[in-house]
Amino acid sequence: MTETPALDQPGLMLTVSTAQPKPGTRRVTVTGEVDMSTCPALEAELDRAVAGAPERLIADLTGVGFCGVTGMAALTRLRSRCADAGTELVIRPSSVVRRALDLAALSPLFRLAGPWAGPGAEAGRSVAR
Repeated sequence: MTETPALDQPGLMLTVSTAQPKPGTRRVTVTGEVDMSTCPALEAELDRAVAGAPERLIADLTGVGFCGVTGMAALTRLRSRCADAGTELVIRPSSVVRRALDLAALSPLFRLAGPWAGPGAEAGRSVAR
């Protein structure tokens, strides 16, 4: 597994790390708060992950305790970038991220995995291309 150093922004309350758990798969793990002040750093790391042209990108958001509207916008932009690159996008939401996705009516647009994905979601949804 290849791992890049975490982007740690102590003043911003955000930690992002990228790993390659297996060939063709890139995992971006996010911990902390996704808001207007942290979103630019998060998007920069997500852009680097997509630029690496993985077959599959896993956005592990299980460590996110707050996700504002800018976080939802960032995920929507990530979905578009992945679709353009031909990369399968999988979101592993925390309960907070899942609630934000549901409130914004965005859940159906993403392939969700993990404990907060909901029944049947892990095998079911795929990214619209």
